[in-house]
Formats: sequence, C-alpha cells, structure tokens
Amino acid sequence: MQINPSITQEAVFLGISLLLGVCLFFLYDIFRIFRRIVPHGNVWIALEDICYWLVCTAAVFVMLYQENDGMVRGFALGGIVLGMLCYYCLLSRLVIRLHVAVLRVVLGVLRKIFGFFSKIFSFLFRPFFRVGKKGGGFLKKQLKKVGKAFKIGISKH
Repeated sequence: MQINPSITQEAVFLGISLLLGVCLFFLYDIFRIFRRIVPHGNVWIALEDICYWLVCTAAVFVMLYQENDGMVRGFALGGIVLGMLCYYCLLSRLVIRLHVAVLRVVLGVLRKIFGFFSKIFSFLFRPFFRVGKKGGGFLKKQLKKVGKAFKIGISKH
C-alpha cells in the first residue's frame, strides 16, 4: 500500500512546524538564561522581547512561504504551538539547569584563573606598590602644605 504524496507532504509540513516551535522556545530559553546571567531593567527586557517576537515572526513567515506558498494553515500554527509545549514540558527545565550548571563551572574556572594571575601580578608589582605608597604619602603631605599656604594667602587679602 502506497501513501499519497500529498499526505506525506502535509506530514512533513507538520513536522517542520513542530520543529520550528521547539527551536523558537529554545531561543526563548537562551533569552531567559541571558536574563539570569546579566540582570537588567524592564526597558531592556521589553526590547529583547520585541526582538524575539520579530525573529519568531520572520521564522514563521519564512517557513510558511517555503513550505506552503505563504498560505496560513491552522494546523501549521498548531504544530508550532504544540512543538513549543512539548519542548517546555520535556526539555526546558533540563536545558536551563544544564546551562546554569555549565555556567557555574565556567565561572569557577575563571575565578581560579583570575585568582592565579592576581597572585602573580601582586607578587611581581609589590615593590612598585610599596614605592607608590611612600611616594603617595609624601605627595599628600606636600599638598597639605600647599593647601595651608593657599588658605593663609587668601585670608591675608
């Protein structure tokens, strides 16, 4: 028994719609992770959301244009929503947790690297800091003397 090619084409179209829904929600998860990493105000969040919805609109338009000659079909939009729901229920929490865990590891490694270089630089530049402290103390005393002399000069006139 052979399957009608038009049914196969519609099934592929539905599959692409489902996959697009998964990709769009994954993109939104990336925005959510970015918002956790870099906290920012409502204005930036609104701009990010506008950009996200513009990307979603463009992606849905391109998918509809390429797969269905631009005709909006209810089951295509339903496939996108179903793909988003499936991703949210099955993978979203895992992806967020995985990114947070990876981020913690990366930040821990970066802290160790920066701590190591900080110790090296502080060891190498310690003599310069000591000279700077002594020179800074000397300059501070001299500026106080100049300031007192200036005040005395102003008060005489």
